[in-house]
Amino acid sequence: MHRFVTEERISGVGEEVILGKEESAHASKVLRLRPGENVQLIDGENRYDAALTVVSSEETRARVTALCPSPEAPARAVLWQGLPKADKLEWIIQKSTELGAWEIWPVEMMRSVARLGKNDRDAKKRERFSRIALEAAKQSGRAHVPEVREAVSFENGLKRLAEEPFDLILIAWEEEHALPLSRAVEEYRQSHGEPKRVLIVIGPEGGVDETEQQRLAALGARSVTLGPRILRTETAGLCALAALWTAMGEM
Repeated sequence: MHRFVTEERISGVGEEVILGKEESAHASKVLRLRPGENVQLIDGENRYDAALTVVSSEETRARVTALCPSPEAPARAVLWQGLPKADKLEWIIQKSTELGAWEIWPVEMMRSVARLGKNDRDAKKRERFSRIALEAAKQSGRAHVPEVREAVSFENGLKRLAEEPFDLILIAWEEEHALPLSRAVEEYRQSHGEPKRVLIVIGPEGGVDETEQQRLAALGARSVTLGPRILRTETAGLCALAALWTAMGEM
C-alpha cells in the first residue's frame, strides 16, 4: 500500500487530510492514483489507513478511516555514528531507519577519515539525508521519520549528550570482550525497568579511540561487544540495533 507523510499531526479517524505539494504530485503524476483508492498516512507519531478523496498535483486529500497498530520500537534508539567515508552514511541512514532508529547523529571522531565540511554543500547533504530517511520510513511502514542531525565534532557531540540525557548509553568497542550488548540491556532492564531512550555509539572505520571511550564512560556509557568478529562501521550500527530490539523482545 502506498504511504504518504503529512505535514501536520492527524487528529483522528474521520479527518480529511491535505497532503503537501510534493506528496500530492507524487500521488497524481508518479503513482497515478485515483479518488477512492486506499493509502496510508504517516504523521510522525502514528500511521493511519485512509481513502483518497481528491487527487491532483496541486492538492491531494485523503479521509482517515482507521488508526493502525504502532510499528515503532519500544524505546527511542539514537545512533551516534562516527563519521564514515564517502557515501557510507547514506546507506547507514537508510538501513538504520528501516531497523527503527529514532535519530541519527553523525559525529566526527578521532579516527574518522572523513571530516566535517566547511562549505554550502553540507546543507545540501542534510537535505539529501532527510530525503533518504523519509523514503526509508515510508518503505518500511514507520510512523516516525528519523531526524538526521547536523554532523558535529566529538566535543560538540558530548555537549549534545549532556543536554539530552539517555537512560542507557552503549559503546560498541572492539576492545570490550566480556559484556555482550544483549546482556548489558538485560542488566539494565532487571535493575531499572525498560529503557525509554538508548544511545548506541558506533565508531568510524578505525573504531572508537580509547580516549573517546573513557570520556563517554565518564558520562555513564557502558562498553559492549557485538561478538568476536570485527564489523565494518556501516554494519556495526545495524547489528547493534537488531541486538537491542532482540534483547527487548521486539524481534
